[in-house]
Amino acid sequence: MRDISTLKLNFIGLGANGLLLFAIFRLQIDGNIEILEIIKSNYEFTIPFLYLVITSLVYRVTVNSNGIDKSLLFPKIKFRSRTWSEIKHFINVTEIGKDNNGKEKRHEVIWFVDFNDKVCFRISKQNPLSQGENMKKIMSIVKQREAEYPEKLEFDSPFWYKLGMWKVDYSKKTKTNL
Repeated sequence: MRDISTLKLNFIGLGANGLLLFAIFRLQIDGNIEILEIIKSNYEFTIPFLYLVITSLVYRVTVNSNGIDKSLLFPKIKFRSRTWSEIKHFINVTEIGKDNNGKEKRHEVIWFVDFNDKVCFRISKQNPLSQGENMKKIMSIVKQREAEYPEKLEFDSPFWYKLGMWKVDYSKKTKTNL
């Protein structure tokens, strides 16, 4: 079976790059540095810097007959990998959090649970780069390889679950509005 991949946007990397660019432009406005002069004269600095920015913004999720993994865009260095034998099942989860204004924010994700009932791998369904055909192909392969938990779960502030520190509480089923 060939590898099927999709790109994902890394929101933590996006925030870090935003802060870095803000700091650089702030120094430009204050007159402490000249960005265009640095870019023109230092190609040995600019090219690796652009590589780091792109690498921190985008990563790849790949599914094949061995398992599922997350890797850098280029080179293909895996930073999280699970085989199908390590995964017990996957669950469709709604993560509920609060934004800066105190409004409820819902996020649809897929949790892959190991045999200790802890989250070992997590994929976001709402990522802007993965709304295409490749994500559908990935999900069809995952459904062939792994059992799907029959209920959809809902978690408020699932930080410790996402890190794999707490066991998944299967009693947190989605509430129906009937």
